[in-house]
Amino acid sequence: MQIDLIDGLLQTSMTICYEGQSLIIDNLVIDTGAAHSLLSSDVVSEIGIKFENGDKLLRSFGIGGDEYSFQKRVDQIQLGNFIIEDFPIDCGVFHEDINYINGLIGLDILKTGNMIIDLHQMQLYPATSK
Repeated sequence: MQIDLIDGLLQTSMTICYEGQSLIIDNLVIDTGAAHSLLSSDVVSEIGIKFENGDKLLRSFGIGGDEYSFQKRVDQIQLGNFIIEDFPIDCGVFHEDINYINGLIGLDILKTGNMIIDLHQMQLYPATSK
C-alpha cells in the first residue's frame, strides 16, 4: 500500500467496515510511537460509529497531554491487501488545530499485520506479502 510524506508525516489510507457499511479514511498518520490506533470520531460517524452506553472508555497519554476516546469493534479493517477481521478501534476527537489528519495507525494494527514500512519504496505491507 502506498504511503506519502505529507507535512513531514507518513500518511496512508485504510478502509473500515462497520455494520454493513464501509468507509475509506484518508490522511492517517503511521505512528510507531502510538500503542493504539485512533480514528477521528467525526469521520467514523459517517458510517454510524458513535459513543454508546457500554462502550469502553480509554485514556491515552502522549506529548500533547492526555486524551479520552471510546472503543468500538469494527467488522473489518483493510490496509491494501491486508485485512483484519473483528478488531477493536479507538475513536476520539482531535484538537481543533489538528484538522489535517483523520487519525493514527498505531502499533496495534502495525504489529497485528507484521507490517513493514519501506521508506525507499514508500510502501506499507505485511512481512509475508513480499
